[in-house]
Parts: sequence; C-alpha cells; structure tokens
Amino acid sequence: MKIKEITKKDGTKVYRINVYLGVDSLTGKQVRSSVTAKSRKMCETKAHQAINNFISNGSTIAREKVIFNTFDKLALSWFESYKLTVKSNSIRVTNNYLKVYLLPELGVYRVDRITPMLLQEIVNKWAKNANTAKIINGKRERGKCKDYKLLLNLIKRILDYGMQLGAITDNPALKVFPPKLKTRAIKKIKYFDNSELKKFLCYLDTLELTPDNVRRTTLYRFLIATGLRVGEALALSWYDIDFNEQTVIINKTIVQTLTERDKIQKSAKTRESNRIVSLDSNTSTLLKNWKKVQNKRTLSLVDTLIFSYENHNYTYAREIQILTKHFASACVPNIGFHGFRHTHASLLMNNDVNPKEIQIRLGHADYAITMNTYSHLAKDKKKDTAEKFSNILKAL
Repeated sequence: MKIKEITKKDGTKVYRINVYLGVDSLTGKQVRSSVTAKSRKMCETKAHQAINNFISNGSTIAREKVIFNTFDKLALSWFESYKLTVKSNSIRVTNNYLKVYLLPELGVYRVDRITPMLLQEIVNKWAKNANTAKIINGKRERGKCKDYKLLLNLIKRILDYGMQLGAITDNPALKVFPPKLKTRAIKKIKYFDNSELKKFLCYLDTLELTPDNVRRTTLYRFLIATGLRVGEALALSWYDIDFNEQTVIINKTIVQTLTERDKIQKSAKTRESNRIVSLDSNTSTLLKNWKKVQNKRTLSLVDTLIFSYENHNYTYAREIQILTKHFASACVPNIGFHGFRHTHASLLMNNDVNPKEIQIRLGHADYAITMNTYSHLAKDKKKDTAEKFSNILKAL
C-alpha cells in the first residue's frame, strides 16, 4: 500500500492511502476506499481496520452490518427465513430442536463469543446423553435424542446465516466433530407374519358393522393392501381415487400441526412420495362399500376426505389409540400403523415382486432404502435360495 504525504493549506501534513477492500459479495464490484491520518503508522492501522470492517460486514458495503446480541436472536431470525423454504413437518421438527436443544444451550451467548471449544463440549454432552439414554419402545428419553449430528448441522447453518449478514467473521461450528453414536440393539422392524396377519384380518371380520368400525376396518385393510403411510391415507379425498383405472393418487399428507387449517400438507413427504398406486379389486370394492356408508346410501357430489365421517376428520393421535385397542383384542403384536406398511413390503418381497417396483410403490427416494429396510424380511425367499443352490449342486 502506497502512502502519500499531503501538505494542507495551513502547512500541516497528513498521510493518505487508497485501500483495495475486495469484491463486494452482493454487487460483484471491486470496492476501494481512502484513509487519511496524521501519521504513517496511523494511516496503515486505519487501512487494515477498513479491510477488517469490510470483511466483518459480509464483504459488502451494500448494506449495514447486522448486529445480534445473542445466539437466540440470530437463531430466530434464521428460523423465520428457513420457514419460507420447507414443509410444515420440517418446520415443526426444527422448532422442537431449537426449543429443546439449541436455545437452552446457546441462547444467551453473544454470537461473537461462541467458540469451537464451547460447541464441542455441547455436542459431546448431547452424544453422551444419546449413548447412555434409556430406550423404551424404540425411543430415547426426551432431550436425549440421537440426532446430535443434525443439531450440529443446524448450528452451522445458523452461524453461516450470521456470517452472510456480517454479524460474525467466521463459523466456529466448522471446527467441531461429532462423536460416533454407539451401536445399540438393532431396531426390529414391526410387521405381521402370515399367521398374525390372517388372525388380525379374521378379527376385523368379527366387528359389529357400525360406521366407525367399517371406516377403521377399511382404513386398516387399505393400508395393508397399498403400503401407504397413514398420513398419506388420512389426507386422501375421493377425487384421488380412480375406480375405473383402480388407482389412487398420492400427493398430500397429514402433518401434526397446531392449526386445523394447516393439517393437510399439499405435497407428499418427499418428491418421490408423489406417486400413483394401483389397487386390487377387493380393495377397490372395499372403498366403494365404505363410500356408501359414509354418504348414508345417498348420492353425494361433494368431495370429502375418504376416512372421515359426518364432517369429522380424525387425528393420528386418536386413531393410534383405537388401533392399539384393536391389536390387543385381536391378540396380535402392536405393530403400529407403520407396521402395515412393513407388512405390505414383506408380502411383496416374499412373492417375487421386483424390488424396484416395491420402491416406486412405497415412494422411497432411493432403491437402497427399500433393499436395506426390507430385504431381510423375505425369510421364505432365503429358504428357497438355499434349496435352489442345493439343486444346482445335485445337477452338476
């Protein structure tokens, strides 16, 4: 940097330097500034300060530096922007992570005082809690989740947001490494084997034909026959069913929100979950019979949710309570609603259905998800493979 000595009209001397600050991150233009001081040393100091101020403001002069006194204010500002880019269920989950984990640990800290060591200690504590927490019915205690890597990623995203706004100059979370999650007991997939499924279906046939029982029996059989997620099924309306082609369009899902208005999310869980699923004749007939009960044997031109009755839309929380009672009455294992989906996949696997077709039918984003989740359920096929290998050897 070349410093010029300038003599003013009153004879006093000052020193001036033209400083190249860098390329503006918002406009893409080069930014220069002029610094004046009473001494060469002071001039150099001011020049370095100008460069540092430019960088700390997000490498831009197009806006003023944004100041967040504490992490919670930065996090909540980030969350407002985040909510505009994701679906309702992601908003709900992230809001829970913020309230239960991030803000209690970091909320009161000044953003510029958050260090890699502080974050590492917090992540280590989360990891220790996850590795030592009691697991009851497949779930850890509240506040001791195993998703501490995801929590760290949220911190990184929040601090990146702070850097973009010029609130901080670097991201300390980038220097933090999450400990490995210890392998606990392998999570067993809950599903009905053939005998259990037959027992449950026979139990459903014994129920009194009240509207509530017919609706739930139709729902249970529908889930077993299609492999849909229960949230996808509860969001279906009659317009989604094509009885002529015997297909159902899945492009919505129920989410757990506080407001009835936002209950149905106008898109499925993932992009691949938006799909068309074929129905078998028995399931198609089952739906037609339920529609007659729902409409009280009258013709209705109004589109309604398939699994509703008398304008009442049932919640997941209520439905799982009733389902649990039915499992107990039928003397079968409690596999939950998702167990119907696993049962559907197991049946297809054991009956030589192409795994790629199963992936599409279930709406999995990746073929590997289908194989890693369900391939071991094809117990009958393993026996067949052993027999086939034995026959191959005999034929040599």
